[in-house]
Amino acid sequence: MDIENKKISGRQLGRMVFYDYFALPTLLLPGMLAGAVGMDGFFALAAGFAAGYGLLLVVLGQMRRMKQAGMDYHSYLEAQFGTFTASVLLIIYLLTTLFGAAYGLRFLCSIARQYLIRDTSAWLVLALLVLLAVYGLFAGIESRGRMYELLFWFAGIFLLILFFMAVHNVDTARWVPVFGTELPRFLKNSYLVFAFLMSSLCLPMLSENLSDHADAARTLKQSFGVCACMNLVLFLLLTGIFGAPTVATMEEAVLTLTAMVKLPGGFLERQDALLCGIWLVSMFAFVENALYYMVWCMKKLVETAQKRWGQNHADRSRKDTGQSQVEGKMALLPAGAFVYVLAVCMYGSKELTSLLARVYTRVAVPILVGIVLVMSLLSMWKNKNKIVEKEGNYSEAVQAEPGKH
Repeated sequence: MDIENKKISGRQLGRMVFYDYFALPTLLLPGMLAGAVGMDGFFALAAGFAAGYGLLLVVLGQMRRMKQAGMDYHSYLEAQFGTFTASVLLIIYLLTTLFGAAYGLRFLCSIARQYLIRDTSAWLVLALLVLLAVYGLFAGIESRGRMYELLFWFAGIFLLILFFMAVHNVDTARWVPVFGTELPRFLKNSYLVFAFLMSSLCLPMLSENLSDHADAARTLKQSFGVCACMNLVLFLLLTGIFGAPTVATMEEAVLTLTAMVKLPGGFLERQDALLCGIWLVSMFAFVENALYYMVWCMKKLVETAQKRWGQNHADRSRKDTGQSQVEGKMALLPAGAFVYVLAVCMYGSKELTSLLARVYTRVAVPILVGIVLVMSLLSMWKNKNKIVEKEGNYSEAVQAEPGKH
């Protein structure tokens, strides 16, 4: 399947990151929002996704400027902030993606042990999942792009079946009352939704793997919009069937919903396992994507260290693409080991998981969003200065030789 060009299309990129916006939000947010703000969780979801869409537009503008300048994300960071600050920012990205991969792996292990392999030890399940993720990344991004493009339709079709079969159980009387939440609490939970959508900030890392004529912006907007609609519909289905107070007490309410849905005719006895597979695949894709971003950060930090230790930049730039990709694959094993160790620790300690989650929402998210906003402001300021400078040069030229203008 891999034709050795190591590139993916814009459509494949959109399908691949679809799972970042779908997996964790649909599994965790309904219960969190229903418990915190009741039916106003629907509006918190809408507000959070609206803010996330605004962030996506900012990131897409950044990717467009990178493409115009002919830079990858690392070079762009260095051009904006300098080598030292860019390295610090890469470390922040690295730690954030490490937490995301470990958290997703821990959650995926919990679901697998609860619904599929109850008697298997957690450390073994985590080890197998890490090995599968490392193997998937070792196969190359093009193979992953094609695979997730196909799986997108598998997930989409069965989700539509789930929606259609569950809708007749909805009692719209359970959708009230609304607008009873204080504004500070509402904003806090809208921010919580926004914090689940930080994968947009890692999209520039994938820009160097895009084909030259890929229309990534359109497909990324479509994938984000589809995920937003699915999250809103699922929240209405869950609260309409179970009621907001009940959803607040349920773990992975959407997986409970899959067990309720019965296909007509009884020809598929374990349709709940099939529908549960949608979230298993989505969570695995989320973990794999986070691990890819982590490896990318490690690779760029190593390159920066090599330059700083005296390796000639010209020799470095003359390395072929294959050698660079080999170096990236060499980082897969230590990255997988770090994710595995942290996931095991988080699986055994809810306190550690809660602590890291608070650090992520209160520290990492503001810093990462601030990075993107500052870069956008710097780019706008530099472009404005260039325009002013060109206008000034043109005016001087007109004054010097008025007859020629």
